Amino acid sequence: MTIQSKTLSFTRPILVSFTGILIGFILIATLVTLNQRKDIIEDYHDINRNFTHNLAVNYTASILKENDYILDRAARFYSRNDELNGAVNVDPEQGLGRLMQLLVLMPRVFSISLADVDGHYLRAPQAVMRGDKNTYDPTTRPWFTHQALSSTESHYTDAYTDFFTQKKTITLYRPVVSPVGKMKGTLAFDLDLASLGYALRQMQSPVQGSYFVVNREGQAILHPDTGALLKQLIPQALMDKMTNGEGEIHDRARGIWYYYYAFANPDWFVVFTVSDATLSDLARHESVIVTWGFALAGILIILFGLYLRHSSRTVLMNIINAIKTGDVAQAPKLEATLSKTIISNKERELTYVRQATIDALTGCKNRRAFDDDVAALMNANQAFTLALIDIDNFKSINDTWGHLSGDIVLRNVAREGLTVMKPNGASVYRYGGEEFAVLFAEHSPGKALELLESWRENVAQRTWREENMSVTFSGGVGEWKMEPLDQLVKAVDEALYKAKQQGKNRINTTEMA
Repeated sequence: MTIQSKTLSFTRPILVSFTGILIGFILIATLVTLNQRKDIIEDYHDINRNFTHNLAVNYTASILKENDYILDRAARFYSRNDELNGAVNVDPEQGLGRLMQLLVLMPRVFSISLADVDGHYLRAPQAVMRGDKNTYDPTTRPWFTHQALSSTESHYTDAYTDFFTQKKTITLYRPVVSPVGKMKGTLAFDLDLASLGYALRQMQSPVQGSYFVVNREGQAILHPDTGALLKQLIPQALMDKMTNGEGEIHDRARGIWYYYYAFANPDWFVVFTVSDATLSDLARHESVIVTWGFALAGILIILFGLYLRHSSRTVLMNIINAIKTGDVAQAPKLEATLSKTIISNKERELTYVRQATIDALTGCKNRRAFDDDVAALMNANQAFTLALIDIDNFKSINDTWGHLSGDIVLRNVAREGLTVMKPNGASVYRYGGEEFAVLFAEHSPGKALELLESWRENVAQRTWREENMSVTFSGGVGEWKMEPLDQLVKAVDEALYKAKQQGKNRINTTEMA
């Protein structure tokens, strides 16, 4: 007769304990893995938002600013005296020549139109009327500004069909208004959308995705693939959810994330799209080490539990045999060393792309860092001095010695500035293109001007590798007097422009402008 008692079971408590441990381990491992996956995807959201911001600020905004700057200067020229009427009506040949000179300076513009208020116009390059449609009325063009609509602002048209090329285009235009407010006409730049989007092909995104610029209707304005221009890339329902500013929207139906940055003028959006599948692949790839680590630990727990169950049964049998034989000398020495070693320190190795606050080429802080720092100073009502620096004749340097030499010039001018400013507690930023900004939070305008002059002299006296190359810069500097930032920037920029007019290689204060 076999007598069994569950109360005397040695292995059952061990099995129950290890089963509980294993289940708990699986639950913890699952929660940790899911939380890690969530953190990884959130990190990539930050990376993608930063990429979209930099694509908008460092590329798109700089191009728009360049075109608008030239348009503004040209419109001011034609607003003086009788320059517009002379170009269009008195001496159109000379007027056409001037427009062509202006067109050469703008590789991303394919034609320029200049019209007076009566509809008389010049177009560069000059286009021959087609026989079947020999009437061209500029007053019917989207860029023509009528009296009631005149203003001093630059505007962008919606996409429309150009009369001469029969291709879709967008025009940047500005009314030509005299200093006394008299409407004289309109100056318009027809943008070469294919050329504007070409540089997008050179961009390297942090993850696999598509990036482009769309209008409020979701149509592509700039795109690496010229065949996608003016096609509907984003549904209107999603465009309506994009607020002014920047952020991201998830299209669950299509499984796509849209990271965007909104401009005010023009009403365009820089968009970077990444699929859910791409983010999931990245998260799975980066968490695979931790997953395998948990799996191996689980297998070891199971093997150890089985070993402990077997060894405990063996020890119990040895005790029983010792009792039966009475041979205590042969009784096993029970060294009950129950060790629970849980090794779960698996380093999570992720390569984070740090938030882009440093310009890779120059080593200076970038425009986003500038916006954050100046906002912090203004919110704290802390006095500071702002300087804007622009390298003289930089386009000529690129055209003469090439863009590689241009990059070397940017890097070394920045290095000279950091050498002077950093020990003195001033911050240097790459403001855009060949333009730098400096914030002096601890110095008076006089001390700031002294440091800037030291930087300017170091650059002017520097010897360059390229023969006969000379590099200088001009600057403007002004103290914040509690006015809005855009007013301060405008005043400093005007001082910079005045320095350029006075012969360059000089620094003007806002009081001198």
